[in-house]
Amino acid sequence: MNKKTIFRNLALATTSLVATTSAYCATYVYISNIEDADITAYELTTGASPHLTSVGRFPAGKFVMPMAVTPDNKNLYASVRSKPFSLYMYQIDQANGQLKWTGAIPLPDSMVSVSTDKTGKWLLATSFGGHNNSVNQIQANGYVNPVPAEAFPSGGKNPHAIVFDQSNKFVYVPQLGTDEIKIHTFNASQAKPLSETASSVALQKQQGPRHIVISADNKFAYVITEMTGEVIVFSRDIKTGALTQIQAVSSLPSDSKLVPGRPRPPTGSPEATAFDDSNMIFCAEIKLTPNGKFLYTSERTKSTLSGFEVDTQTGKVKYLFTTQTEEMPRGFNVDPSGQFLVATGQKSDKVSLYSINQSSGELALIERVPGGKGANWVTFVKTK
Repeated sequence: MNKKTIFRNLALATTSLVATTSAYCATYVYISNIEDADITAYELTTGASPHLTSVGRFPAGKFVMPMAVTPDNKNLYASVRSKPFSLYMYQIDQANGQLKWTGAIPLPDSMVSVSTDKTGKWLLATSFGGHNNSVNQIQANGYVNPVPAEAFPSGGKNPHAIVFDQSNKFVYVPQLGTDEIKIHTFNASQAKPLSETASSVALQKQQGPRHIVISADNKFAYVITEMTGEVIVFSRDIKTGALTQIQAVSSLPSDSKLVPGRPRPPTGSPEATAFDDSNMIFCAEIKLTPNGKFLYTSERTKSTLSGFEVDTQTGKVKYLFTTQTEEMPRGFNVDPSGQFLVATGQKSDKVSLYSINQSSGELALIERVPGGKGANWVTFVKTK
């Protein structure tokens, strides 16, 4: 073999190696832990033996809870709901999933939900106890401007989520205390992008709308009610953002003995365990698979996950099953491929990894791995 051939083969091998390396992508899981005041990180490996491999634990503040990630998956933000209320900022190492703390900025209140818009220029937050919304600009380097561009009352009581639609033109804020959903318009190019005025959709009294998800085709919205444990299905007007209720289905098994709950005091407040809720419905999270075929919810009193089949044409859901999971599952999430679900429990020191049957939606427990104390929020990041 002559030198020209050797160098040509070496060049081809090097090109192949670079292509393979650049094509590598990974899926990371981040879980915030109230009691440990940190964020645990894992890499989700798939294939023949799916597994959660620990990446590390990264300090945050006491009562660290909701998290959000920029659309480019390079920055993670976590709301700390103990005084001084603050937003912790991290850069995500794309090669190994580790978090690099880049600082913290003050938040106007104890924010129960944070979201980034689809341009990656804005971070929105809402406060359950303070009944207000805030908007901060995200700079090009991922650092969040500490001076809010907007801060105003939510217009209802006890907002519990702040979520964008797929077009980035509308923002939905379920108000648990006043049983309504506020619908704001959003324009990312304006200095004050979130409209302070909002339309409202009323639910039945004492349902307690908590979290909301929007279908990938932007045609439907799904809400879990904390106190009655129902999945409320809405059709969406894509042009106006308006919601029209088309279905309400219980997320509880037919033999459930739980009774309707009542609003809980804000997490971290002195009166947070002020009444006996041991037999009350206490639903928390709601998630869709990326293809929209299956929907899952959590209930904390009995520590269960429920699954639903979704008719992607009509948006309506069909209850499938309820299964036990980690104790008091405030948070869970579905991975970007739609093949796995990761569940945590506020009273569990383990994290559960499930596979999702792509035909039936059934959850099969793969493993339980060590986690943190007071686990509550699960966020996925897929690097490219």
